[in-house]
Formats: sequence, structure tokens, C-alpha cells
Amino acid sequence: MTPILFDSNILVYAHNLDSPFYKQARDLHQRVIYGGLKAAVAIQNLLEFYSVITNPGIVESAKPTDEAKNLCLNYLIYFEVIYPKEIVFNTTLTLGQQKKVIGRKIFDVYLVATMLSNGIDTIYTNNEKHFEIFKEIKAINPFK
Repeated sequence: MTPILFDSNILVYAHNLDSPFYKQARDLHQRVIYGGLKAAVAIQNLLEFYSVITNPGIVESAKPTDEAKNLCLNYLIYFEVIYPKEIVFNTTLTLGQQKKVIGRKIFDVYLVATMLSNGIDTIYTNNEKHFEIFKEIKAINPFK
């Protein structure tokens, strides 16, 4: 069974008690932990997660860096962690050019290229519009 990639926002919601999606995101994490759902995260997701949960300008209850580090390391236990393969840079540039992507959206392209290089074609995200230009993958909002 191919895992579903959890986008960074799903990770943030699962650790942010102030999020309206907290309970649903925690439930998804519990399904992964107890074997009911096979999921993956990219290193990019973990870095984005760390960036958000330690930033008091984004989350009301920002985590201290030691707690954020431990939360990131816990993902290595229950989630498959995917890394960009050698081809990802060229794939990112090619997809970016084909899809006419500009600015910071290149990081979504990089995530898609990382997914594809690891044989993953589905992502859980609350930002499915960010991925609608990619017919190569399926973006699912688990909160709808």
C-alpha cells in the first residue's frame, strides 16, 4: 500500500490546540500510529512544521525549540520519511516551467517532485488549491 503524504498544515493542526482542525488532524495522526493509515512526510514538511510551530507570529501557543525538535523526531517513528531523489531538482524545474509556476509556489512543485520520485501520488492538505495544477497527484482535503 502506497502511503499518503501529510502536508505541513496537517502536522501543524495536530499540534496546535487553537486550530479549528486540531481534533480531526489528531485523529488522522492516531490512525497512522495505530496502523489504520499508512502515511509519509517529506523532510521539507518537517522543516516547514518546525518553522510554523516555533513562530509566535503564526501560532498562539508557539513551541520552544527543544519541544519542536522532539515533535519532528517523533514523526520518524510512525511515518515513512521521504527524501528528494537526485532527479528532484530537474523535475522541479521542468514542472515549474511547464506549469508556469512563479515565486514561492516553486516549493509546492518541489514537494510534488519529491512525492513523485518516491512513488507517492496522494497528499492530505488543507490547501488543495495549491496542488490543483498537478494532474500527476491527487490532493485531498481530509477536513471536508
